[in-house]
Amino acid sequence: MIDALLVFPPFWEPTQPYLSLPALTAWLRQQGHSVRQWDLNLHYHDTVISSAYLQQLLSEQSPTMPSLMRQNVLKHFVPKVDQAKAILRSARYYEPADFIEAKTTLEKAYQLLNWVWPETRCSRRGLIMRYRESSSAELLLASEDRASNPYLGFYEAEVLPQITAMAPRLVGISIADTTQLIGGLSLARLLRKQLPQTHITLGGALFSKFAEAISQQPEPALTELFHSMVSGEGELPLLKLLEALKNGDSFEQVPGLVYLDSEGQVQRNEAGLPIPMNELPPPDFDDLELARYWVPEPILPLLGSKDCYWKECSFCDHYVSYAPRYRLRKPALMAADMLALQQKYGVRQFSFGDETLSPNYARRLASALIESGADLRWSMLSRLQKEFDAAICELIRAGGCSFIMYGLESAHPRTIERMAKGTQPETAAAVYRATDAAGIYNYSFVFFGFPGETRAEAQVTVDFIKTHAPILHSIGAGFFMLQRFAPVFRERERYGIVSVNAEDLADDWGISLRYEVAEGMSQAEATRFYLDFMQQLQQIYGMPLWLVDNSRSTLLLYINHHGKDWMQSYDFSGQANVSISV
Repeated sequence: MIDALLVFPPFWEPTQPYLSLPALTAWLRQQGHSVRQWDLNLHYHDTVISSAYLQQLLSEQSPTMPSLMRQNVLKHFVPKVDQAKAILRSARYYEPADFIEAKTTLEKAYQLLNWVWPETRCSRRGLIMRYRESSSAELLLASEDRASNPYLGFYEAEVLPQITAMAPRLVGISIADTTQLIGGLSLARLLRKQLPQTHITLGGALFSKFAEAISQQPEPALTELFHSMVSGEGELPLLKLLEALKNGDSFEQVPGLVYLDSEGQVQRNEAGLPIPMNELPPPDFDDLELARYWVPEPILPLLGSKDCYWKECSFCDHYVSYAPRYRLRKPALMAADMLALQQKYGVRQFSFGDETLSPNYARRLASALIESGADLRWSMLSRLQKEFDAAICELIRAGGCSFIMYGLESAHPRTIERMAKGTQPETAAAVYRATDAAGIYNYSFVFFGFPGETRAEAQVTVDFIKTHAPILHSIGAGFFMLQRFAPVFRERERYGIVSVNAEDLADDWGISLRYEVAEGMSQAEATRFYLDFMQQLQQIYGMPLWLVDNSRSTLLLYINHHGKDWMQSYDFSGQANVSISV
């Protein structure tokens, strides 16, 4: 028996570990508990999207596929699937033609799953069933629908026997986004039935948002799917939950826990204080098969801070999953973590997932890494602020920072003010100029249709990008989504939102809500503007890598292999199987 098994379920990109498991594993092991961690997402992708598995699956479970087509696919296409994964794990990953060919092959492999589960839309972006993921009742149905749920048979054959053999006292399932809901809840349901003595708890950024809804409506979540859920940061709650399970105590002292008490009444404990970041151990990636990810060299995720030091953006709801105070891990300690991880796992690529890492933190981290003589490469997310001047950009580039992602969002002053971004287009341009001159590749997020934004105001953002394209290296675009936990929803009248879809509001686990505005672009108009903009990007930039594949893992690896100048100059136009990733 082990104390705990921590699981990260599908569906997620299989290119690097997600930090929640290694961080929690390190903490619980430091406290003396026996813990295993399993990137079940990676295991799912790598097992199902393989030549042998597809050969068997299509031979036995694709009755609607025409016979001649099946024979042709099995003979000529399926053997290429393992070859494509081998390319992604080799130096050929960095050859653009080979990279595109491999990615295209794997996308087609995912689409073959549609012949096995015709009611489910299968692609590399996710497995989308006919059920609303915003409704716990619908998700309950999805978790037991054998005709259209691609996870159930896989879990029963490939996962449950291994977990049963581990005999964990507790299974913690970490769910970061809606793409993992059906995969995670299907697993929880099976485990609750298969291992009645094992406590099933759920956590992660998404379930922190569901805490209130589950407290008010505990069925079916707490009666059929799992025993408890953790709201907020998980270190102390998991530790206290394990201690309570071992000692046979009640859960009253487990901070942030939502559960049913002995009388069947739902309880939601206060979150309590988080563990100071400087007291946490570095993440532990043992148990994770780093060589199995679909990249030529591992990328390890890190956090230098928790929460956001700005935390004013009216559209953002990320604060929900953190304790209400911005906290840092000392840059010198973080540098020591990176060196230790390099020595232990032989890695040199790191990706910081902080909501925003400040210029000052980046400066101090880079200085510590330079002093150590380390040869590491890392990426970060940050704000477009004046402190990213030429001197700091040159310093952090010397310290290994090769890739920075920024939230531009808009270049129109009125829209920026309504978003409460606290940025200015002139400052943004200066930051792009400084990063470009220092040799740091930049990527910026924009979106269209913030409530009240007109087409003319959105066009100002497009014009800004056109003007600054030589120094604004890459763009990730989208359209505004109204989030239930964002300030703009709480103050929707102030922002000109005149109605919110009643069905969306009624869904207990609904996050994104449809809405109507009094003025400015409607949701449909914003979507059309975004799609038009994506076509304009090709006119502005040609067909660079980031328009073909904007995965952060892909960009980081390509930047560090080929360099910023190559990233800006290489054009995929005219190559086979190349299209804009929308």
